[in-house]
Amino acid sequence: MTSASPQATPAPPPEPPALPEPEPPHRRPRARRDWLRGLSRVTTVALVLFEFLVRGSTGPWREMAALALALGVLVSFGGELARDAWALRLRLWRYRWPDLLFAVPAILSLTAGNPRGAAALLALRLLVRELISAVAWRPARPVLLALQRRPLTLLCLSGLLLVSLGTVALMFPAATRNGEGAPFLVALFTATSAACVTGLAVVDTGSYFSPFGHWILLGLIQVGGLGTMTITTTLALAFRTQLSGRTRGAIQEMLEEETVQGFQRLLYAIALITVTVESVGALMIYPSLQHAPDGRVLEASERAFSAAFHAVSAFCNAGFSLYPDSAMRFVGSPSVNLTLMALITLGGLGFPVMTSLLDWKLWRSRGLRGAWTFLPVHTRVVLITSAGLVAFGAVAWLGLEWNHSLAGLSLGERLWASLFQSVSLRTAGFNSVDLSRLGTPMLLLSLLLMFIGGSPGGTAGGVKTTTVAVLALTFRALLRNRPDVEALGRSVPVATVYRAAAVALISFGLLFGLAFLLFAAEPHLPFRELAFEVVSAFGTVGLSTGVTPQLSAAGKLVVCVAMFVGRIGPFTLALAVGLSKAHASYSFPSTKIVVG
Repeated sequence: MTSASPQATPAPPPEPPALPEPEPPHRRPRARRDWLRGLSRVTTVALVLFEFLVRGSTGPWREMAALALALGVLVSFGGELARDAWALRLRLWRYRWPDLLFAVPAILSLTAGNPRGAAALLALRLLVRELISAVAWRPARPVLLALQRRPLTLLCLSGLLLVSLGTVALMFPAATRNGEGAPFLVALFTATSAACVTGLAVVDTGSYFSPFGHWILLGLIQVGGLGTMTITTTLALAFRTQLSGRTRGAIQEMLEEETVQGFQRLLYAIALITVTVESVGALMIYPSLQHAPDGRVLEASERAFSAAFHAVSAFCNAGFSLYPDSAMRFVGSPSVNLTLMALITLGGLGFPVMTSLLDWKLWRSRGLRGAWTFLPVHTRVVLITSAGLVAFGAVAWLGLEWNHSLAGLSLGERLWASLFQSVSLRTAGFNSVDLSRLGTPMLLLSLLLMFIGGSPGGTAGGVKTTTVAVLALTFRALLRNRPDVEALGRSVPVATVYRAAAVALISFGLLFGLAFLLFAAEPHLPFRELAFEVVSAFGTVGLSTGVTPQLSAAGKLVVCVAMFVGRIGPFTLALAVGLSKAHASYSFPSTKIVVG
């Protein structure tokens, strides 16, 4: 009796070869578009070399040559964009959105009678495009894949790239009013301060830089405030570009989102909230910005740009102002004070908090009192901590500074100034009073508030309010001899407590090291001013007692490092702790160590 042989499973039919997707018209073979793109490259490189090599020359020939090269850049770029607009039509925004983003300020600069500024903007666009092409270059793919597997390195490199681009842009002759461009150290310091949304400046922003330079600063503040990874990922998701799982997970951790769906909704909400809040803020302060710093009446276009600049600077917690006295001239203006405080607060709360507060279905179904209990614990902790810090700072400023920085003001102005400085002190950098008259007790409290900063997932700096809240709740649990750390009826995971302690401790260690370097570089400057400066830089606050322009080259470099580390450091530390590898499968015997 023979056993039946098993039937052989038929092999699946071979799949038909996948047809290559049609490339968009702007990615046609180079032979069809070399003459336009080549013309753009040649004119742009010629303009950049001319502007930098003949920087010190004067005369009508220089202006005519620069104008001719600028017009060549504008014509070649316009022809290239018009060709793709005819080919892509409604899909132009999807494939050429970087060009369109740079084209808007370039057109505004051109209509304002500044073709060289418009050409410089387009030159920056060409540089960005070449960098993108270098990333897409086949030999560079292994490096790109390695960076995608290391989101922390990608975060740091993106920040360095943004600072580098800003430094080069501010060195263009068109970026300054004297037509010579900013020196390297001034450009580096200003670009770092803007990209890290700090607000410290070694020159007067309004009078030193030209309108083109102001556009560069505005772009640096916007990109730096929202975060280069956040903006890149938002645009990538909007255009269905695939992301690596590790990169997506890194940004999810940074934005306090646990699911991919919630992560995508948050990114779309970030773009919508940013545009809406900044637009409303600009409209609110537009009527108050009638005069320039020199007293002349601003035109409508200048007022609109000034309003947009200050709204973006406030929402991104940057603290840059086009007025030499920051917000001191508006110390008694309720509209300006309320608008700037609202923008600073919204930017500092963090996007996860704002999106949860905008859940209108929750408020409609539960009511005001019921909705509060259904808000995420993270949102409630941020709101309670932020409100407590604002109230504490306002009362302390009013009481301690009554005869110092508030001297000479009326009662109403003192109340407005105390509240405004309490809101701005933690991370924004605007000042409505003279900080050079700050008393020592309030200066000491200011160091603490600047070190705390804002909340996670927003535009603020510092170690974050939630870090301080978790540490305070841990201390309360120790006093009550409770085994678990509790927050609003919920137990805080031990990993969160460890992360808060690690971020606070390492941040304090970094701050101490940076302060040591600054004290060593500036032995002739007072201790209190230098301490205030380094904490303000590390917390990306931007307030200063007036010592910033007096710093030496070494001191400025130390402050640049402090601003960059302060902006990147807390994010990197949180990601490094949150994205650690799996726990070890073993444990050591316990022991007892006497502390205290």
